[in-house]
Amino acid sequence: MNIVQTRAVTGMVPAAGLAAALCLGVPAAVQPAYADAPRSSDSAGSSGSSGSAASRPVAVINGDFALPAFPAGSVNWSPVQGWSVGSTAGSGTAAGVGRYAGADSGHPDGKTAIMLRFPAAAYGFKQRLRGVRAGAQVTVTFDDSPGIAAACTPAAVAQGQSYTIEGAGGEVSERTTAPDPDKKLNTLGKGVWRTGQTYTFTASEHEPLLTFTSKVPAPTNANGNCGPLIADVRAVQVPPPVDKTIPKTALPPSQAFYGNDARPVTEAVNYCNGAPGRCVFTPEKEYSYAYYEPAQVNGDTYINCTRNALTRTRPVTFAGRSYGDLPAGAGLPGTTGTPSSMAQQFAAGTATSPAWAAKSDHTVTEALQPSEAAWIETQAGRRRTEGWFASSPAPADPNTEWRLYTVLDYPAPELSDRVYQRTGPMTASEKQRCQADRPTASTPVGMNTPAGTNRSS
Repeated sequence: MNIVQTRAVTGMVPAAGLAAALCLGVPAAVQPAYADAPRSSDSAGSSGSSGSAASRPVAVINGDFALPAFPAGSVNWSPVQGWSVGSTAGSGTAAGVGRYAGADSGHPDGKTAIMLRFPAAAYGFKQRLRGVRAGAQVTVTFDDSPGIAAACTPAAVAQGQSYTIEGAGGEVSERTTAPDPDKKLNTLGKGVWRTGQTYTFTASEHEPLLTFTSKVPAPTNANGNCGPLIADVRAVQVPPPVDKTIPKTALPPSQAFYGNDARPVTEAVNYCNGAPGRCVFTPEKEYSYAYYEPAQVNGDTYINCTRNALTRTRPVTFAGRSYGDLPAGAGLPGTTGTPSSMAQQFAAGTATSPAWAAKSDHTVTEALQPSEAAWIETQAGRRRTEGWFASSPAPADPNTEWRLYTVLDYPAPELSDRVYQRTGPMTASEKQRCQADRPTASTPVGMNTPAGTNRSS
């Protein structure tokens, strides 16, 4: 005997009144699922599911939609931890998606599924992909199915249901689920699941926003209670190569995020700088490096126009400053005063105490042969460090986590500066200068004019 499940979806939420904000019911003492998720620098050498040796896993927060936990039996309308709906501020639009437990979703692996609701930007289901840099190639993998709600009519899912997926920097990809020819009205369906759907894009920003949006028109979405299902979102990335051609005077701008929301850098600085333990700094190791600047002439060029070798001493001053675009209150680059809270966080994260302004004086002895020039070239040893300040400890609700990306360039603690003592042949113009007549006042008696008689006493 076939038993037909006729459970009515009593948890339907009408479109009206959805702006009420709901807090995530996760106790503060619970360790968040994303707290130990690696950033790109921490996962070096890892290979992702794409099979490419260069790909690395992306930490999609709550990609299985299991948090906060909820019982099976009816659709759940609470906000999904780590995700936003509509606005990226806070948890976004309340009841923007419905969730079905694995026992109800019909997913072959028993995965929890979310149901996209309305075909409007205000109901886009989104998350920023932590640890992904601008320029990275990202491949998102997920599973989809037509709606299973009791409110779905057979006609609503007979041809599948449409939705879009978009990653910041990529094209909007229009998708249609598989059709469900067996759906019955007022009966919870089992769906027609397609696993391993993929979407690839090149990120145009740090922590690019990933968005799923229903495109099911109003006449067939049962007032937002019959929409396509998404499950098991995961991702891998191929990070961009390190670009060492960027000069210290043109560093990438700092960026700040609060959960999924992009926020002004000053707000993140005010938060992290409030106390030494408020944030931790984690450097992006692959994109942080020591290097030597191009050599520069330091001081004057000394030219020996005489017929004898010359020996002389000269002072050489070596100075270097630091570069960064954080507000002055951050104390980065630092000063000679008491280190700011963020400067302490930076020092702890890098295990260094940089000399933000370096100056040294040297004395060199030059031995200069006739018809030679002598000059000094200096080459500064510098370090470029980029990385993230993040809330510490990681909050239970990832939508309340502060993250601040920044780049600093400063005199390298581990590299000594280079001083090149140079001598070499004179240039053509210097030779001409050495052969020029000695400047004197004009003589009133020329070579063809006899001298007169000097009768002075």
